[in-house]
Amino acid sequence: MKNNTAFRFTYFTHKYDETCAFYTNKLGLNRAFSWDRNEHDQGSLFNAGVGLIEVLHLPRDKEKFISGLDYRPPQGAFMAIEVYDIDERFEKYKELDVRFKQEIVDQAWGHRSFSVADPNGIVLFFFEDKNQI
Repeated sequence: MKNNTAFRFTYFTHKYDETCAFYTNKLGLNRAFSWDRNEHDQGSLFNAGVGLIEVLHLPRDKEKFISGLDYRPPQGAFMAIEVYDIDERFEKYKELDVRFKQEIVDQAWGHRSFSVADPNGIVLFFFEDKNQI
């Protein structure tokens, strides 16, 4: 049996180009794959730790919606991304004028972390586990 250890956090956005630019130009995430089959089928995959962030362009025509999927903007969801260079990443993002939801802080449970929000309001919580160093 294959051991699947990766995740894919997927959501639709009407800010597709702005969101992709944020992940590549501001956060420096690698765009692993993109497609543009037509105006109703566009997407990009970004590497984030052992998983992927999948950004999908919200179809303009509701008749193109696939039953079983939720096309509403995400609310209350966030991504926690473990990194091993938290201080360097924080400084780099400051230099790139990334707006922080929370500046870097040492958490009581041993994590050092900060968070940012993408153009859709999705919070990305970057952390380093200081207990594992």
